[in-house]
Amino acid sequence: MYMIFIWLIYAFWCVLIAYLIISVIGVKQDTQGHSLQSVGLLLAIIAAFLLPYLPIFHFLNFAPVNPVVSSIGVILCAAGMAFFVWARQRLGRNWSQTVSTKKGHEPVTSGPYRYVRHPMYTGGFIACIGSAIVGGGAWIFLLVILGAIFLWRVGAEDKLMAQQFPNEYPDYEKRTKALIPFVW
Repeated sequence: MYMIFIWLIYAFWCVLIAYLIISVIGVKQDTQGHSLQSVGLLLAIIAAFLLPYLPIFHFLNFAPVNPVVSSIGVILCAAGMAFFVWARQRLGRNWSQTVSTKKGHEPVTSGPYRYVRHPMYTGGFIACIGSAIVGGGAWIFLLVILGAIFLWRVGAEDKLMAQQFPNEYPDYEKRTKALIPFVW
């Protein structure tokens, strides 16, 4: 039975990846290339799925504890992905896989961006936590590795947006938390 939960997690991630691949169609063009960031992200994801096979990390390879805990993990994963997709939809043509500006870039401060400046990362964190609860192993490494990348990107994006929108962004940054509403 526990395999159902694991397959749900993998299915959710496959659907999210397919959505992101399709949704890149029609986005505004980046002002400059950022292939190093894309390669780095891909290598980080590959590392997350290879590290659990090292003998030192075998203790992280576990099956779900019980159906209740696994259900909570699946719900967290789905909720995080829903928040992620809502944020991606709200960005529209301004979305980029990398930290970059777009031609004709516009600041977005509505929808989930009313609550946090980086809701896609918030949703990604929640989805990774849910996945790690269900599957352990690679999902724990994905949480840690993507978490570090997300934290770096929060700072890089805030800096970039402050440069791009020096009149609007500082006020938005003061009134809106980065990842956790009312906290940080």
